[in-house]
Amino acid sequence: MKIYRYFHFLSFDIVLGAMASSCLAARLFNSHPGWVWWISLPLTVWLIYTNSQLMAAWRNRKRLQLESQKYLFKNRSILLWTQGLVTVIDLLLIFNFLPHEILKYALVLAGAVLLFSALRYLLRKSRRYFVPGELFVLVIYMAGTWLGPLATREGPLIPAHALIAIGFSGVLFMNLGVISLYDRSLHTRLGIASMKESYGKRATRNLVLAAGFSIYLLNLLQFLVFEVDRYFQFALILSGMATILLLVLFLPTLFRSDEHYRWTADAVLYMGFLTMLIALQ
Repeated sequence: MKIYRYFHFLSFDIVLGAMASSCLAARLFNSHPGWVWWISLPLTVWLIYTNSQLMAAWRNRKRLQLESQKYLFKNRSILLWTQGLVTVIDLLLIFNFLPHEILKYALVLAGAVLLFSALRYLLRKSRRYFVPGELFVLVIYMAGTWLGPLATREGPLIPAHALIAIGFSGVLFMNLGVISLYDRSLHTRLGIASMKESYGKRATRNLVLAAGFSIYLLNLLQFLVFEVDRYFQFALILSGMATILLLVLFLPTLFRSDEHYRWTADAVLYMGFLTMLIALQ
């Protein structure tokens, strides 16, 4: 799995997961965000995550312990030049070719992220308004990857859309929770304490379990209301995602070795590409 480790170091696993998430949303809403969306999304996600990792490596440059941070710090020059080039290309695509309905919401999302960053700084010492970092990641991830398909959807939103969106949010929460439990070096997300650090391993494990069983109940409701239609096919994929994550949770000795938990958790999100097999309405 050496190749995958470098794949992870360069945040390509995050990019592929974001593409799978957006693909699921596009199929769900029968939307066509356009070719620019499918180029600008991975470029933007790569810039955000790689820059975050580079900043973390720079902050810890005098005591680098993680292999990923050592690799990024060693190759920081070429990565910074690459980031500059990718930024120029991404901005040209976004402001010249991205559909206006997507650009409008993208600017709102960018403003919300800046506001969140400011509030995080102002309330960094407050325990009253504390929320685990995973929840912020979940909201930003969902908003960012579903923005294009949602803005260009065909037809109105219906209850089935909401059920699938909630189910996928649950899968993403489980994914973040499992990684939080297994990754010994992970203490914060977006600079905010992770669930494991805030609530402890037992409480985090129970939250992941509750999310998994909630997805099953939600999908059962999906079947009772909509029976076997295309939306139930989405529900089956989500159930498969939740099942794999529960296996990772229940079999720690099997998945902890060689960081099998990480590529398995990533592979769960890649299952979003399976929705391409579901027929359009």
